[in-house]
Order: sequence, then C-alpha cells, then structure tokens
Amino acid sequence: MLCHVNAIALSFFIVSVFDNFRKEHMEQHTPAAHPTEDFMEEVAAKALTMREVRRGFPALRAHLQECPECNSAVQELLQLAHEAGHREGHVEETEIRHTVVMTALAAIMAVALLAGGALFWQRQTADAAVARVYQAVSPAVANIQVTSAGVTGSGVVFDQDGYLLTNYHVVRDAQSDEDIVVELPGLDMVPSELVGLDIATDLAVLKLNVPLERLTVAEFGNSEAAAVGDLAIVIGNPFGLSRSLTVGRISAVQRRFMSNDMYAPDIKGVLQTDAAINPGNSGGPLLNARGQVIGINTRIESPSGGSVGLGFATPSNIALDVAREIIAHGYVRRPFLGAGGRAIDDALARELELPVGEGLLVEEIHGGSPADEAGLVTGVEAVQTTYGEVKKDADIILAVEGQPVRRQSDLNQLIAEQEIGDTITLEVLRDGERVALETPLSERPSEPVHCQVHDRRQKFSF
Repeated sequence: MLCHVNAIALSFFIVSVFDNFRKEHMEQHTPAAHPTEDFMEEVAAKALTMREVRRGFPALRAHLQECPECNSAVQELLQLAHEAGHREGHVEETEIRHTVVMTALAAIMAVALLAGGALFWQRQTADAAVARVYQAVSPAVANIQVTSAGVTGSGVVFDQDGYLLTNYHVVRDAQSDEDIVVELPGLDMVPSELVGLDIATDLAVLKLNVPLERLTVAEFGNSEAAAVGDLAIVIGNPFGLSRSLTVGRISAVQRRFMSNDMYAPDIKGVLQTDAAINPGNSGGPLLNARGQVIGINTRIESPSGGSVGLGFATPSNIALDVAREIIAHGYVRRPFLGAGGRAIDDALARELELPVGEGLLVEEIHGGSPADEAGLVTGVEAVQTTYGEVKKDADIILAVEGQPVRRQSDLNQLIAEQEIGDTITLEVLRDGERVALETPLSERPSEPVHCQVHDRRQKFSF
C-alpha cells in the first residue's frame, strides 16, 4: 500500500513539474526549431546529473519489476507525455518541433526523477527487508554454549523435525550432550543431542528435543544465486550477546578454502561478506534480503581476532548436503584413498635430482587404507633440503585415472569425484620408473583422520 501511494505521489509530482515547466517556457520563449543554450542549461540544472541517472537506471528497472503499481504509474506518466505532444498537433511546424523537444526533455526529467526516487525506495526497501528478516528468522537462531570448554557459538534450525546446524569447531570439545547448552528465543534452554560432525566442512548437526510446533524453521536458499553487492544479514550471538543483528553486503563469491581434513577436497563456493562477524557468530546463518539462509558463518580473517569486514560462510548448498548425510549416517560418506604428501616444484626436484618437475611426494599413508593396500611407500632415505627433511625414495603420485596430480588438493578432488568402491589407477614414479597401481576406494573412516605431517587447521576459525 505504501509503495502504491509513493508511486502515485511521485507520478503527480513529475506531471506537475512537467506541466509547469512546459507552460513557463511556452510563455517565455519564442517558438524555435532548436532550443537555446540558456534553455538547455536551465533544463539540465533541474535534472539529475547523467552519472546519477545512469546509476539509477538499474535500481529503477529492478524496482519496477518488483512493484506493479510503480510500473503502472510510469506507464501512465509516459502516456501523459505522449498525449501532451499530440495536443499541440495543430500549431505551426516550428511550435510542433518545440513541443516535441519539450516533451522529450520532460520525459528525460521524469526518468531521472524516478531513478533518484528508486534509489530512495531501494534504501527504504532494504531497511524494511532487514527488519522483516530479523523478525521472521531470529526465532530460529540458537545460542550455543559448551560449558566445559567455555565456548560460545550460534546455530540455526533448518528442519521441521527439529535439526539444527552449527559449526564443528563450536561443539568439538563437548564432553557429552548435556555439555552442549542450546537456547532459543522464547524457549530458553532446549535439550539436544549431537547427531554427527564433519571436520572437512566444519559443520555439525544437533537434534533438539522440544515440541516441534514450538520451533521456527529457517528457509534455505540457493547459495549459487548470491551475487557481489547483494544484501547480507547476519544473526547470531557474538561474544554471547544473543540475537544480535549485523548487516552488510556480499563482498565476494566462489572463494575456495582448504579443508580442515587432510584427505577431503577444498570447500568451493565460499561466500565473503563485510557484515560484522565475531567470535560467537560461528554456526549462525548468513541471510539474503528474502530471509533465506545462503551460508553458515564459519571463519574470519583478522589480525586482532575481531571483525575487520572479512567474514566467510560455508555455502548453504554444501551445508544442506552435509547435514542430510549426517542425519542419515551420523557422518559424511566419502571415497577414501588415504595418502598425503608434499607438492614437488622445480626447486625440490633439482635438490632431489628427480626426473619430474611436478607431482605429489608421498609422506603419509593411513594404515589399512587403499593407499596402504596398493603398496604406496613413504621411503626411508631422508635428506636435508631447503624444505626440511625429505625422504627422496618415497613414491611420487603423478596422476589419478589419467588426470595430473600436482598437489594434495588435486589428489583430494580427483578422489572425491569417484564413488566408494570404484577401482582407480594411480600413476606413480618409483625409483625413477613409472608404474601403474590399481586399488578400490574404500569409505572414509567415520572417526576423525588426523594429519601427522601438516597442521591444516584454519588459523582464523572462531
């Protein structure tokens, strides 16, 4: 209703400006085939700058698409301008040209004013959207505390059956289900149980033991539809301050972060936002203007440990897939090879006198894994290099199924693209010779698989 009133009011205002402007200049200026420079300067002074007009066009177009009343008002305005030109159709030819010029200028002024108005409406609409989103979604955002560890985080109810998503690092130190305290607006403390964890994506799922009719469930959106510049809304519990709201924009999309699990692929599609995220926001939702969850806040980049406008969220599409796997199996099933190592570059290849300039020097093999069963070896002859101590006689993985392997992330991604039980062919350099090893992939162990060589924990997870 308010949008309709604004559209009508603006239309009448523009029409009155046009009518007064036209009458004023029809009286003061003699008809001419071309308007004078003074006349054009006066018109320009009354309109917005072209930069402002150009900046307003996208906002105007988007606003008209979302507001049928405004679109109707604009169409009516253009029709009035068209009729104004025809009403003068019986005057002299020079006056006709003058009227056409005046009508065109009035149309430009109208669009410029509408563009400026759309920017104003956009700001008003954004403010209203934030308020609506907060009212609708905040009851679904939980305050989570792990009492024994003194950890505070956030979570969001995402399922009608009472399941809640949060970060793995929020609940990883819990000694029991009772050690995890979940509070929801209007429900106070809610009993919960830990369903499962996924170290690779830093996600965890809790099951809330509460009457389901009393729960508010957040709607999840398509994280791939998020674009730079979109409104970004964060609701959570920074420093234990429950139901806190911060607002910003999507700063970047399709960021790629290394997984916390040595054997899991990188996390793709990570969203970056300048909306303030601080310790305690972990596990809470990143929302779009429609109130849909498009990410689970997971980390920040900060020299101080507080927000500097660089926050990151696991995309909702990945989060939902992981959550469904956890609910179904208690963990995320992934194909598993069980080999890790060091990327070879030209410098290391020269120091080790290798016949290849790239590949993955095997430094770790998980006991009982397909890599172990296939006979991959880590070597025994250690030498000192600029990279530290390296075993020069270790196997070097060159390819998986014909696809080159240059670093650990390549190997992880190629394994992730297979199915559990698939037999793969590894191309390996051993003692200067290329050999092919075949092995079926197993299911990744459900218990945590820790890397003994490289510490891959994210420095700025919070």
